Amino acid sequence: MRNLFKMVALGAAVSFALQGCSLFSSEEDLNPMAPLPKVESAFTADTAWSSNVGDGIGDFYSQLKPVVEEDRIYAAARDGDVSAFDRASGDRLWTVDLADLPVNADKRSARLSGGLVSRYGKLFLGSENGVVYALNEENGEVLWQTNVPGEVVASPAVEDGRVVVLTTSGRLIALDTDEGKMQWSLSEEQPPLTLRSAGAPVITNGAVIYGRADGKVGIALLSNGQPVRQSKVADPRGATELDRMVDVDASPLMAGDELYAIAYNGQLMARKLMTGDEVWKRKYSGYRDLAMTGNAIVLTDSRSHLFAIDRRNGLELWSNTQLENRTVTAPVIFGDYVVVGDVEGYLYWLDRTDGTIKAMQQLDSSGLYAAPLVDGETLYVQSRDGKLYALKRP
Repeated sequence: MRNLFKMVALGAAVSFALQGCSLFSSEEDLNPMAPLPKVESAFTADTAWSSNVGDGIGDFYSQLKPVVEEDRIYAAARDGDVSAFDRASGDRLWTVDLADLPVNADKRSARLSGGLVSRYGKLFLGSENGVVYALNEENGEVLWQTNVPGEVVASPAVEDGRVVVLTTSGRLIALDTDEGKMQWSLSEEQPPLTLRSAGAPVITNGAVIYGRADGKVGIALLSNGQPVRQSKVADPRGATELDRMVDVDASPLMAGDELYAIAYNGQLMARKLMTGDEVWKRKYSGYRDLAMTGNAIVLTDSRSHLFAIDRRNGLELWSNTQLENRTVTAPVIFGDYVVVGDVEGYLYWLDRTDGTIKAMQQLDSSGLYAAPLVDGETLYVQSRDGKLYALKRP
């Protein structure tokens, strides 16, 4: 039964969900959303262009997000559409539908969920069907597709001729970037219940750093998958399996010689990257990726509260609880602002020095699910119904 059920965290609410089912359920009413904050917006970001990417992700859980490479931006939809756009004009350059491939012939759709990543002139992405793809960036041609044992809902990590994916079954897998052949596989025992998500692994200094469902961060050699070390972020506590979930589903964050990680039902911690020695730890619960600006780590916690933490000592610099249970995205730093989106399609611009909301605008009523993408003076945002927006820096 372990692999039949997964857990979905929706703000503070956690509801049972079958693999591939909708993100939303009636249980979200147990933790009502905070009303829209009353903000006299200092500005409204102008839309440079917008376009459509298939039917988006609908109501399904997904970590699909666009990626920029040179003069193009690439984006994908859950059912299988992958498109390339001109960054400046938004003109569509090509589209392919991965649902048409034989590997997906007996599936409801391609069920894309993990990606996109651009490297070596290729696009890499994965799916809930357990398929990893490599596409030619120039024309969308499928260069290879490889079946792996488990759903790939997080973005791959690509370096040194290897593409590394972390599946929801707890398996870390390395494929070669040229042909998609498996190089090695590392399996971790999974707790009875886990969040229905996974953090993208990170490659640095010849090692793969990845979050695990047992509350630890693992480190393995990129060359052969040999485990190097485990660093504990949180201990399972509580009377029920629900209480004991401590998934590390945010991608590990590195700065200098330190590693930062956060666990659901756990804490935020800083450790020395090379030795694993603990620097500090603080009580926060989250599963969204962290952002960094200067010496501050910015996070969205499991209740959609936002915090800035001094990365040198773990002291809280500011907090904002106005968006409670609005299923706020991971934060990004854009100029002087921390930017997040929410389930109703609102985009919020917070002062990065004190966390006050300086501006807000409803971008797309279908909702925003992935962190915006910062690219110089442009902010790209993808909505649930597949709309891709390019916003000018205010």
